[in-house]
Amino acid sequence: MKDINCPYCDAELDIDHDDGFGYEQDKLHEQQCSNCEKIFTFTTYITFNYETFTADCLNGGEHIFVPTITYPKEYTKMSCKTCDAERKPTESEMVLIMKDKI
Repeated sequence: MKDINCPYCDAELDIDHDDGFGYEQDKLHEQQCSNCEKIFTFTTYITFNYETFTADCLNGGEHIFVPTITYPKEYTKMSCKTCDAERKPTESEMVLIMKDKI
């Protein structure tokens, strides 16, 4: 998928972002179409997209703790899969972690 379409010939084009070109907002940028060779202008705007997830542990449910991938293993923490809460492993969890059983 290309960045834009030429406003003259509708060719699909990529913005040439060399040296940061085209990222500045609230500014007209110029670019030449590689198909029809006409110069056109464009503006840049940045949007944020969000994705939501359930987090039952934040609503009275249980945390789902899994060990972090850490080296050395002695520094492993337990991290909740849904909310990123962290805690130290219990002694029994640490035994399993050290034996690669979790």
